[in-house]
Amino acid sequence: MYYYPMKKINKKILIKTLLIIIFLVLVGIVGINSRKNVNTTDNSSQLETNNPTPQAKFKDFHLEITKLNISAPVIANVDGKNKEIYDSALENGVAQFAGTANPGEKSNIFIFGHSSYYLWDPGEYKTIFAKLNDLDDDDLISVWWQQKEYIYKVTDKKIVSPNDVSVLKPTESEQLTLMTCWPIGTIDKRLIVIAKPN
Repeated sequence: MYYYPMKKINKKILIKTLLIIIFLVLVGIVGINSRKNVNTTDNSSQLETNNPTPQAKFKDFHLEITKLNISAPVIANVDGKNKEIYDSALENGVAQFAGTANPGEKSNIFIFGHSSYYLWDPGEYKTIFAKLNDLDDDDLISVWWQQKEYIYKVTDKKIVSPNDVSVLKPTESEQLTLMTCWPIGTIDKRLIVIAKPN
């Protein structure tokens, strides 16, 4: 009878010991990986010092709004009339409406994104434009296109009907138009932010 309780105690001790060992191994792996990342960062900064040529921050189409802490890839030439296509694109960033201008083309660059979306659907950008209404006149927006940064200054903000396609029309001078559903959690209206080259 004495052997049974000892076996139970030994099993408990064994399980606890194994859990501690697993925990320590995992902590060690994380520590080693973080050191590798630090070393990689240190080496890259040394390379940058030796290489005086400026590097583009983003190689592809990208949108940044520092005030709102937004940084997202722009998926180019997305068919905004085909829900299946644009929903798929919006899982991976914000989208440029097909047929609108690219930065530097002196016309309307139209980019749209979610203010809210179903939590269970895939993608990290379901609320990327939730704070778009917090932009004020003169706030800056950066768009990276073909390794070049284009900076725009907010000049207007308005709410329009979902059927108002005038916001998609080409413009005589370059402008950036951002659009999202409004109010958050609905598809009743569209919030439009217009910005001109800075």
